[in-house]
Amino acid sequence: MSIKVLIVDDVSETCSNISKLLSFDDEIEIVGTANNGKDAIGFCQKNMPDIILMDINMPVMDGIEATEKISVRYPDISIVMITVQGELEYIKKAMVAGARDYLVKPFTADQLINSVKKVHQMESRKNRKKPPAVSSKPKVLSVYSPKGGIGTSTIAVNLAVMMQQLTGKKTVLLDLDLQSSDIAVMMDLNLSKTISDIVQDIGFLDWDILNEYLYKHSSGVDVLLAPSEPQYAELVKPEYIEKIIKLLKQHYDFIVIDTSCILDAFNLSLMNLSDEILLVLALELPTVRRVKKIGELLRELGVSNNVRYVLNRSSDEIGLNRKEVEKHLNITIDNHISSNGKVAISALNRGNPFVISNHTSKISDDIKKLALNCAGAGQGKKKKSLFSF
Repeated sequence: MSIKVLIVDDVSETCSNISKLLSFDDEIEIVGTANNGKDAIGFCQKNMPDIILMDINMPVMDGIEATEKISVRYPDISIVMITVQGELEYIKKAMVAGARDYLVKPFTADQLINSVKKVHQMESRKNRKKPPAVSSKPKVLSVYSPKGGIGTSTIAVNLAVMMQQLTGKKTVLLDLDLQSSDIAVMMDLNLSKTISDIVQDIGFLDWDILNEYLYKHSSGVDVLLAPSEPQYAELVKPEYIEKIIKLLKQHYDFIVIDTSCILDAFNLSLMNLSDEILLVLALELPTVRRVKKIGELLRELGVSNNVRYVLNRSSDEIGLNRKEVEKHLNITIDNHISSNGKVAISALNRGNPFVISNHTSKISDDIKKLALNCAGAGQGKKKKSLFSF
């Protein structure tokens, strides 16, 4: 069966050229052309193309507005945006509107045909129904500290590996310190595919697509990595993460999230999506002050019952008095992670989590206790929503 394509562009010569490029492939059939977004909608009312090649800048109704309307009215039609604008802002608007892919003019016949076929294949996959792989209720754990350099990434990596090994249940690690992550280094993973690459597929994201972006670590943990470059972080929106987590919940028992130290709308949305927040602190005054402010904010937002306080680099020889810190913050520190820079740094340099390379060390035993607590703890009280997507 051929792939039915509608071409929408206000320049007749462009429509003709695209038709010629597509004519090189026998599997693709041009079913019509339109000069603006309004005419494209009218065409869809009478005919149902599989793919629409949609220009952005057109009179009467531009491609962005037409894409939004078609995506809502005809969700089975896939749209590929075509533009001379390669700027990030146009691409972002197209994807948010519901486009499945984009092409920047000029493009070759191979690029055009490959895009049409890829989008059509992905749309076919979306309609496949698979039984959930996880029978028990999954648990989402966010590891957060209001101060950088406290060791949240180290805890997140080793916690995920330990939970996989202890429970034998499926565990995935989400690398959501989007601008300054080190998890790829910590786990010796090649940064060839990251979460920012998923943006182009977010409109028709399903398990088959998402699974292609997950690294299969030797420990058994699957990993979704942060962008390779900081500037790509802005492509990753909270609503995209919500969609990704919903899919992951169908296939994993534990979802461990590493976060940045910034308390912004993005991190607050992660906390809202989490069953438990591991708030990491150290026995130093700047961190304690920040933890106090964060604790007050979380209580105001109604999520304080879902917080587990974790003391990293715990030592009786240095830092503030732990009991006084607990009293000052009006909290109980639930878990202590020993201070062992030698083991932690050696593991980092080797790209091998210390719960594997130094599994008999005290620090590994502390992570084991944390993993047991997280695996066995209840889901906590129902949180009131921080955001609505």
